[in-house]
Amino acid sequence: MDNLELESLRNKIDEIDTSLCQMIKERQSLASKIMNAKKGDFPFDPDREEKLIKKLVTLGLDKFLVEKVWRQIISANLSIQKVLKIGVAGNDDEIKSAYSAHFGNYFDTTHFLSVVSLLASLDNKDIEIGFIDSKSLSKLKKHTDIKVNFEIIANVPLYKSTNQKSYNIIKLKDDKS
Repeated sequence: MDNLELESLRNKIDEIDTSLCQMIKERQSLASKIMNAKKGDFPFDPDREEKLIKKLVTLGLDKFLVEKVWRQIISANLSIQKVLKIGVAGNDDEIKSAYSAHFGNYFDTTHFLSVVSLLASLDNKDIEIGFIDSKSLSKLKKHTDIKVNFEIIANVPLYKSTNQKSYNIIKLKDDKS
């Protein structure tokens, strides 16, 4: 490949990158309109996010790429609607990485040393949702002394490599539930 051909290919990539950025900006501009349309409803909708990511995967891109890229786009847009208060059970690099891959750095994040302390904060409404590894949550369900009325609203990531852990996103059950 000669330098002229390489330069031409790089210019084409630059054009595509510019178009992608313009489309992402347009998508972000819709966030405040969405917030108004939701009329104060809780903005985080993991079911919608899951459907969107699964739909995008059907368009032929690598599922890991789609989830990683769109999670960040979705989170950035969500943070325009509301900066959620999110609790993370644990402070090790693995859960920090998983949390960051899902939510990015857009929210008010508190790390808790234990699932029990996260649940207490959730129950006191100091946080709005919690991010917990699935194994810890399974162990917790065996404790009958914990009375926090919460529900799992998402299991993440959607697409896991073989050795990757699963995580749950939880929130208090609605009084209506």
